[in-house]
Amino acid sequence: MKSFTDTAISLSKQLYLLQAKYPQGKGYIKKGKLTWHCRLQLDEAYGDYKIKLIYDINNPPKIYVIDPNIYEVTNGKTPPHIYIFNEKTTKLCLYLPSSGEWSTDKFLSDTIVPWASLWLMYFSGWLATGNWYGGGEHPDENEHFIKGKVL
Repeated sequence: MKSFTDTAISLSKQLYLLQAKYPQGKGYIKKGKLTWHCRLQLDEAYGDYKIKLIYDINNPPKIYVIDPNIYEVTNGKTPPHIYIFNEKTTKLCLYLPSSGEWSTDKFLSDTIVPWASLWLMYFSGWLATGNWYGGGEHPDENEHFIKGKVL
C-alpha cells in the first residue's frame, strides 16, 4: 500500500516551479516548510494582491492575502470562502478538502496560485455586487472557520 507522500512533489521542485511560473515571487524552504510570497498582478479591474503561501507535504497548502488588508477593504464584512478572517489575517478557502481537487502530486503553481487569483477576481465582483459568482462549496463553518482565530 502506498503512503500518502509516495507520489508527493518535493518542496524544492514546488518552489522551483513557483519561481519559474511566477518570477515576481520569492520563496524559501526551512525546516520542511515552503514559504512563498508573490504579488499577483491581476488586470486593472481587479487590482494587485500580495499573497503568502505556506506548505509542507504533510498538510494542505495555506494561502493568505497579505496586501491589501481584506478586513479593511471590506470594513470587517466577512467575504465568502475563507477560513480565517480578522484585522491581521485572511486565509483563503480555495477548494473543498474532501473533493480530491488538491493532492501532494499536484503543482502549487498550476492549482493553488491560479485558484487564489480566481478567488481574488470573484472577491472583486463580490465587493461590487454583494454576490459571489465563483460557486464552490465551503466546509461546515463551525468546524473550519472561527472569526478572529487561527485554525
